[in-house]
Amino acid sequence: MLLKIKRFIFGDPIPSQVEHHERLNVPLGLAVFASDILSSSAYATEEILLAIAGTSLAVYANQLSMPVAISICVLLAIVVASYRQVIRAYPESGGAYVVSRENLGIFPSLVAGAALLIDYVLTVAVSISAGVAALTSTGLVPQSSKVAFALIFIVLINFINLRGIRESGKVIAVPAYAFMLVMAALIGTGIYQYLTGTAVPLPTPSFVVDGASGAMLPGAIPAMDLALFLVLAKAFSHGCAALSGAEAVSNGVTAFRRPEDVNANRVLVLMAILLSTIFLGLTFLASVYNVMPTHAETVVSQIARAVFGKGHPLYYIIQFSTLTILILAANTSFAGFPRLASLMARDGFMPRQLLTLGDKLVFSNGITLLGFVSALMIILYGADTHALIPLYAIGVFITFTLAQAGMVLFQKRERPKGWRWGLFINAFGAIATGLVAILLAYEKFLEGAWLILVAMPLIILLFYKVKAHYESVWRQLALPSTGYCPVPIEHTVLVLVSTLHRGTIPALEYARTLSNNVEAVHVELNPVATENIKRAWEEWGCGIQLTVLQSEYRSLSEPLLEYLDQVQGRYEHDLVTVIVPEFVTKQWWHSLLHNQTAIALKTLLRYKKGVVVTTVRYFLQE
Repeated sequence: MLLKIKRFIFGDPIPSQVEHHERLNVPLGLAVFASDILSSSAYATEEILLAIAGTSLAVYANQLSMPVAISICVLLAIVVASYRQVIRAYPESGGAYVVSRENLGIFPSLVAGAALLIDYVLTVAVSISAGVAALTSTGLVPQSSKVAFALIFIVLINFINLRGIRESGKVIAVPAYAFMLVMAALIGTGIYQYLTGTAVPLPTPSFVVDGASGAMLPGAIPAMDLALFLVLAKAFSHGCAALSGAEAVSNGVTAFRRPEDVNANRVLVLMAILLSTIFLGLTFLASVYNVMPTHAETVVSQIARAVFGKGHPLYYIIQFSTLTILILAANTSFAGFPRLASLMARDGFMPRQLLTLGDKLVFSNGITLLGFVSALMIILYGADTHALIPLYAIGVFITFTLAQAGMVLFQKRERPKGWRWGLFINAFGAIATGLVAILLAYEKFLEGAWLILVAMPLIILLFYKVKAHYESVWRQLALPSTGYCPVPIEHTVLVLVSTLHRGTIPALEYARTLSNNVEAVHVELNPVATENIKRAWEEWGCGIQLTVLQSEYRSLSEPLLEYLDQVQGRYEHDLVTVIVPEFVTKQWWHSLLHNQTAIALKTLLRYKKGVVVTTVRYFLQE
């Protein structure tokens, strides 16, 4: 029945031989992998403005935001050029983790792995929170319901991904391309209004005027000084959240159809062009319409309201399209996190349960783990985008830097065709992203980035602990270097009898086939029941000795464990088999009406050394 329910919810399993048919073409790949980086355009401009609005240069926020956005797009071009080299060199996928492992060593690869895993979790939390913010901006949903809606959306995206790659791609394709179209309509209409002089700027928020020097009005930007430089650096560091997701394609190359590297690189370039267009367009319109971030309404909502009016149908289409793309942007992490976790599990640094594909040809355990941790982050931070953003992007820039540094060594060692140009690109990219990583850590440290910088070493330590455990297990399970002959042992079989009934007899019969040294054990919890068993034992006990254990505190575990110690002490090489009789009901819900003593006993004895536990089942017919 449980299997039927699973098939109904998640669909029929997919055979391994059709795995290549489940891969993504360029249009579907763009929808799956670009959703994250495109969705960041919905809050990247807002983060730039918010960083400037809290300073004495608040009145210049809209004038300063455009140069900052352009510089971020230049950095994006550098990152994309560098990652094209990564995809060509490592078409089998793996991104920064594999590049670092192959070229820099184990520890740098674990740094990259920890940073990427954290970034994937934060991508889900930030995208979902920003999507809910777009929903609450319409006024249709109260702010107090943010966490509840965020958790519902996480469950939904988790469910979509558990159904399989192609199905998740098809679900995401429509809203992803719809978002591109509505952003084109919004930016195109806004620029048209600007060119025709019909654009009507919004009133300047009072907090901007009050936060500036008196009633100072925006004019020419002051000459560059230390204060202006620091403000620009802060705005740049906040806006770099736009680049999170650029690394996802390199981590999921194997999700594409053949030729994988060619299709992956096409998607990488297309998503960079689309992001730059939307990001620059929204930042420009924010300056044209005098938009500033507020707690109650997002920047995109204000731009759409200024361009179309709040009651216009296109306003609501834009808001719900933004909501959808932000919610589905989490899908990039659901595509990347399980693949990276599988690679690290293959190397022994993460649990083996994350290694293999499920019956829908997706890494089901990795998907479920990501959903759980992301939901926890949503609850801890109250689905507040601005509280989560300071934790964001540091990890991804660390991985950018490590990937490019690793590629520098790869280019020097392997010297593929055009390696000098590749070496220059990767070296320049490593320096640029490394400087940005330092800037992000500095600017966001007190805002919450310290938590990431503390968490990463702890996660890396956990990786080493997991690896040490697996190495210890294999060391202990390894075959001896010389021949080995089993040592003769005395085999004692204990049959646990709680009640003597028809289901007990097969267990006694089975015990007699294993050994001549068989004993039935009953723990007395009810004296009347014990007397009934003793009376019936002469006829139905199969000639097997019955031992009754007294239980002062009416507990099964303590007297049973003590008696097992006594039995094991009888012989130098003793193997004790404990047989637990169990009857199985015909209907699953019937089992709810009975004590699950067999399960409790098997769990209790699982970690008892030198004891084999087995169950003999008796199946009821009605």
